[in-house]
Amino acid sequence: MPDRFNLYGFRGGDLDEAERLISGALGVKFTSRESSFKGGEYFSHRGSDLFEITIESNFTDDEGILSVPEFPLYPTLIFVSYVTSDVERRLDSQGEIDLLRTETVE
Repeated sequence: MPDRFNLYGFRGGDLDEAERLISGALGVKFTSRESSFKGGEYFSHRGSDLFEITIESNFTDDEGILSVPEFPLYPTLIFVSYVTSDVERRLDSQGEIDLLRTETVE
């Protein structure tokens, strides 16, 4: 089975609201982290397998460029590594979360 990596956008409020929504939908706990590379505060969860999800700001860097410029309408981004069909289904059922991009690696 190929590995899938999804990028979602959150149309709702801030990082905290996205974390609460996703935590409830997936039944996972997130850790708050800090990184200037990721625009400041972000949330991270790593599963017992390779599954990982981060919730980050689509921040503007020092040169005025968004971290993911092709999606300027989404202030909050959700990166999911080694996504399963169950995780996809649960995230897709949340009204304020949109699938923006999928990458598959064989």
